[in-house]
This record gives sequence, C-alpha cells and structure tokens, in this order.
Amino acid sequence: MNDHFPHRPIPRCPLRQAALLALTLLAGACTPVEALWTPADTPREVTVLRAERSARLPATRNRLATADTAQLRRLVEELGEPRRTRVTILLPADAEQSQAIPVIRTLAGFGVDPSNITVGFQPRGDSVPVRGIAVTAELYAAVPPRCPDWHRTVIDDNSFRPSSNFGCANANNLAAMLADPGDLVAPRRMGPADGAAEEAAVDRYKTNKVTPLKASSTVLTGTSPQ
Repeated sequence: MNDHFPHRPIPRCPLRQAALLALTLLAGACTPVEALWTPADTPREVTVLRAERSARLPATRNRLATADTAQLRRLVEELGEPRRTRVTILLPADAEQSQAIPVIRTLAGFGVDPSNITVGFQPRGDSVPVRGIAVTAELYAAVPPRCPDWHRTVIDDNSFRPSSNFGCANANNLAAMLADPGDLVAPRRMGPADGAAEEAAVDRYKTNKVTPLKASSTVLTGTSPQ
C-alpha cells in the first residue's frame, strides 16, 4: 500500500452511471449539425487588398522636370509591381489632354502598362480644384481563404450538408491564377473596336464568301527523299 495514496474503495452505482451515460448520449444526439458549423463560418471569397500612392505634378506640355520624374519613379517603386499597377491621371478642367503625354511616357518607361493608365479631367466648378496634374497609382493583391478547414468532418451524418472544405480549392486556384486581382473589383476598359470590319466578316459568312486561309506547306526535316 502506498502511504501517499492510501487505497480507498470506490463506490459503485451502476444505475446512476447508466443514467448519466444515457443523458450524455441523448444531449449529443439532439445537438443539430447547424449549431456546430455553417458555411457562413468559413468564407470562401477571395479577399482583395488595395495599396495606393499619389503624386502632384505641375501641368506642362514639355518633358517633366527631374524632381517630377523622381516622384513618379518613387510612386511606381513603392508599389513594387509596375505591370499590374493601375494609374489615373487627373488633369485640371482647363487643361489639354495632350498634357498627360509626358506623364504617360515616363510611367511607361518605369514599366507601367499604358493600357492600365486612365486620363481624366476634374469637373468644372469643383470646390477643391486640382492644382497641376494629380497622379494616383493603385495595386491590388488577392488573398485566398484559409484552407484547409476541418470544422466539419466528412463523416456521413445524414444532414446532406457540404464539407467545410467545399469550395476551398476553387477559391485558392482563382487567387493564384489572377493576372490582376483588381479585375475582381472593377473590370478593365475594353480596347477599341472596328464595327465596320466585324460587320463585313459576318456578311461574308452569311453569303458564303469567307476569306480563305493563306496557303501553307509542311516541310519535313531529317528525312531522305524517296
């Protein structure tokens, strides 16, 4: 016998133990699955984060000054990904659109895609007029949801509810494949379209006068003539 832990008889009460066990099982069986986990507890949306930098430049029709060029370089470098950076150039209401050309050329030289540059004007009568040219650059990043999620097991519980991992792979793949996460926030502008050329192609198709493909030939290399 251990002096520190003297042996004491354990009272036995089978009926009481059976009753407690039955109550425990009954309570567990009455708990609905919805109370343990719902799809709202595990969002599947891709979160889009936005970073912004801005600069003010004097309105000019000529080349930018060295200090203004340095502002644009710093603006692009701080965001870190020029090809995905979207830039908005806001000119004063009385300015000419050509005054944005030096800014566009400078930004393109720093790696910004010209198709991601938008030029606009401040509305006339604005209470806070823009002095010079306002340049705003923004960059978006996609953050996938936290996966995997094992809040709800895949064991069949006859509730016919999806697993807590349902949709996880799709959301992560979408976040990884996005060339520009900003497309989830706002779509990019469409390029110029030539309606007359597109209409002519449809007419040729309807009248069975489709332009034939250019002739091509196949050249085999590494074989001897028969």
